[in-house]
Amino acid sequence: MSESKLKRVTENENQDFTVEPPNKKRKESSDLLKKFKCKYFYIDKSLLIKEFLQNDSKIVCITRPSGYGKTTNLIMLRYFFEMNYENIKENEFQNLQNKKYFENLLISKEKEDDQTYLDKYQGKYPVIYLDFSSDFEIEKTFEATIENFKTFIKKLFRSYKNINLKNLDKYDKEQWENFQNDNYDSPILNTINTNNEFYKFYEEVFLEIFNQDKHIIFLLKNECIVKKIPILMNYEMLKKDYIEKHREIIWTLLVEYGYLIYDYRTITAKFDFKVVKLEIRTNDVSEFIKNKLSSWKQNLCKDEIIKNAIDSLTHNYDEERIIEFLKDKIKSNLGYGTGYDYYENEFLDKYYSIIYSLLSLSDECEVVTKKKFNENDNIRELLIIPKKNLKSNNNKNDIVYIIINYNDIVKEGCIEALDYNENLEFDDIKLKEKYDKIIKFGIAFYEEICDVIYEINYGNREEFQYASNKNFYLIDKTKMISKLINCKGIIAYLITRPRRFGKSLNLSMIKKFFEKPINEKENENKKFVFDGLEVSKDRKNMRHFRKYPVIYLNFKGIQGNNFKEIKNFLIDIISTLFKNMRNKIEFEKLGDLDKINWIKIENKNNTMLLSSSLSFMCSCLKKFYKRRCIILIDEYDKVLINSKRVNVFDKVQPIIEGIFSSTFKKNTNLYFGVITGCYSFGLSSSNSGANNITKCTLLNDLYFSDCYGFTEDELKTYYPILIFLIAKKKVTI
Repeated sequence: MSESKLKRVTENENQDFTVEPPNKKRKESSDLLKKFKCKYFYIDKSLLIKEFLQNDSKIVCITRPSGYGKTTNLIMLRYFFEMNYENIKENEFQNLQNKKYFENLLISKEKEDDQTYLDKYQGKYPVIYLDFSSDFEIEKTFEATIENFKTFIKKLFRSYKNINLKNLDKYDKEQWENFQNDNYDSPILNTINTNNEFYKFYEEVFLEIFNQDKHIIFLLKNECIVKKIPILMNYEMLKKDYIEKHREIIWTLLVEYGYLIYDYRTITAKFDFKVVKLEIRTNDVSEFIKNKLSSWKQNLCKDEIIKNAIDSLTHNYDEERIIEFLKDKIKSNLGYGTGYDYYENEFLDKYYSIIYSLLSLSDECEVVTKKKFNENDNIRELLIIPKKNLKSNNNKNDIVYIIINYNDIVKEGCIEALDYNENLEFDDIKLKEKYDKIIKFGIAFYEEICDVIYEINYGNREEFQYASNKNFYLIDKTKMISKLINCKGIIAYLITRPRRFGKSLNLSMIKKFFEKPINEKENENKKFVFDGLEVSKDRKNMRHFRKYPVIYLNFKGIQGNNFKEIKNFLIDIISTLFKNMRNKIEFEKLGDLDKINWIKIENKNNTMLLSSSLSFMCSCLKKFYKRRCIILIDEYDKVLINSKRVNVFDKVQPIIEGIFSSTFKKNTNLYFGVITGCYSFGLSSSNSGANNITKCTLLNDLYFSDCYGFTEDELKTYYPILIFLIAKKKVTI
């Protein structure tokens, strides 16, 4: 409550309490004077009660000179609100003994909701009343002051001897009795009692970190502590030398690292500090004390969510999993719903701290912060180096470079972060000269909304080796991937070439590049396949590496001798596709109708769904992968050729056209599609639903003419080598 709101009931208090002769007649009873500790008379200030109840403030600090009635008013408030602690019956808390003192005061005439203030509020609350003026004194020595303080606490608890303790649990009852009997350790005494178990734990684990911070032990013993802690304003505060000079930042970091949490009901912010009640996370505290810090850290890393988040940033590069983790942690750390408004840089530092502390839990990597703080205000940077690199000076492995950005359009913020520091210089280190491969994360956020995109950058070395089999020689056609990424406005390509021109090989290459793996560990070695190839030379291409759901079909195996067999072949191949895809997604998360239709297609129960099956799968996969789908269909013409052979083309062609029309036209869940075959027919009608497919033939291809077969330059380069290897029987064609 502000002092201005109390002014009208407290002004001229010095006049109200002026001492008058004892023989002057007053209406007040001697009991009331004694109760409110007044010597001769009492001036009615009971309307102060109404002022307190109508004000929204939870905590009020009132200062006045001596003799202004502070103690009298506080006593009045105590006896008005204080309940009867003895023989409490349900909903009968009123203290009738105290009520009589207020029946003739001004507050008795006040009403709220058709009830008097006495009936509604008097005697309804537990009250803790402390009087430091008479019960506690600062002595000449530290030890004597502590003894006085313990006596003060003992008297306080004994003054509530009539409280019924039957609803307290065993631990709380023991604590209550300890405080009544002086058998407890104060926060200050914990720091000097070297026989205390918590002191031993503190000395073993925290001494070096906290430099004999006396409050740590109290926190561990009581699981909570009220502290004035710095608000994290910039990430320079995370530097080791800053922490060593400003020990109070440790408490802020313990919150950022997830060891402590705020009780948001207690927060009061003043300038750059918060006064707040801190609590140890309940589920972790026993393990924390039992296993010490190192063991606790190892156990924390075993937590599936934390482990997956660390792996996603250091090995698997799973953007969706990182986003999910960050959203969860930032929401719990910011405490939405508490009414606290964060500044832009506070959000920035919150994300930075969460990522920094998460990666610090890993024993496999070293997290490096910048020594030179020359970044933009909305940029933060971290470098993650595998510890095996530091020990062996081996720079062959990946390193991870994280850039965090604040932008109200998070997708653009990710790109802005990736485009920042294109030279890849970190302090005085030129990363491209020192490391072969730099995984660069762009993490952007706006308040609790965040997004993550990564790209792969390669060093300046020339000795990259792409994956190859010693019996084969691969000619790099990955430029096709770059063209697919950069061709805008084309939704599907029909590419026709004769046999042995690399159609299936290129589709396989496209699938391997774009498809997001199910099991990252099984695909660990495959993520290096494109290192050093043409596609990897543009870092922006690598933003698309292993990011998308890919649907792949091959019609090569068709052997139907009539319409029914050909149709069943199409139904079977799509049914198998759905069965295999179900193992890649969390099927139970689909809506009920989606699950019903999925199972119908999978079990071949509704052939009417055949034409829309691929479009339907795209919509389902978009919900899981949060990205549009890529569809690859190899040897599409095999079905049509076979239908001509058995004279059922007119029946089969509409089915193929219907599938392609539903799949490639007005499919908002499609990124792009590639269809290959030897011949271009069956989709040529101008009225066809698949008339938006871009055709790329051997003689007329505006996009991929150099991506199939051998170009003249490739023959000049590789033909002599091939002749030599064939002669030596090193390769086969």
